[in-house]
This record gives sequence, C-alpha cells and structure tokens, in this order.
Amino acid sequence: MAAGIEELDVVIVGAGISGISMAHQLGLDHPGLSYAIIENRQRIGGTWDLFRYPGIRSDSGMGTFAFSFRPWTGTRHFGTGQEIRNYLEETAAEYGIDRHIRFEQKVTAAAWDSESARWTVTIQASGEGGDTGETTQIRSRFLVGCTGYYR
Repeated sequence: MAAGIEELDVVIVGAGISGISMAHQLGLDHPGLSYAIIENRQRIGGTWDLFRYPGIRSDSGMGTFAFSFRPWTGTRHFGTGQEIRNYLEETAAEYGIDRHIRFEQKVTAAAWDSESARWTVTIQASGEGGDTGETTQIRSRFLVGCTGYYR
C-alpha cells in the first residue's frame, strides 16, 4: 500500500439522512468495520441544512420519514427544516456517528482497482471560501454514495 493513503473499510459520501442511516446500519451489522463519512458542507443534514427558506418542512409525515431506530418525538406531524436538522444532529451524536464525519471535505475522484479489490477515494478540503487545495486519499473496501438529489 502506498504511503500517506489512509486505509478504511468503508467510505460513506454524505452526512444527510441516507449517510447517517447507512452509518447506523453499518454499526449494527458490522461493528468492527472502520469508516468515515465525507461531507462537503459544514454540518450534518444534507437538504435540511442546504435549504433554509421560511416555512421549509417535510412533505411526508415524520412517523414515516424518521429513522425506525430512533422514532420522531417532535410535536409536529410535518417537521420543519430546523427540527429535522436538529433530529439528525441529535441522532448522529446519540449513536456516535458524528465522530466519523469529516466536514468540509469533497470527494473529487474514486477509482476501483480490481487487483487489490479496493477503492481509492480522492478528497479535497473545502472551506468557507472554496477549495483549499489540500488533497488526501483513502483506500477502502467499500464506497457508498449517500449524496442525495441536490449535490
């Protein structure tokens, strides 16, 4: 293995609903696997962090939209964007998923190597002002895209 390339079992791209759900399921089914969640934004939430216009809320009842492992306890049937983002942050913290998230990091390439049966994922740091130019790589057995619709 090349020097300077981090080795993990799983790379999850995106810290929204899908990424948090994937990390939770990974912990249940394969608790010994190492993983990182790569998130381009500064915080958890995906859509619920990206869109902040007045009145944003779920168009599905939270009883069906929330995680089965952590039911929605909010008072509204249709959660607001802020409530949903808080729910996601609380869930990630409660299950220790937040420690695996690498914020302001953008996946710029992913290459599969059949001989080693590994992905090499290239990641660029991205701050408030844009890309910082710092690039790192992770080699992993699995790569899971949880980027959602808008990114």
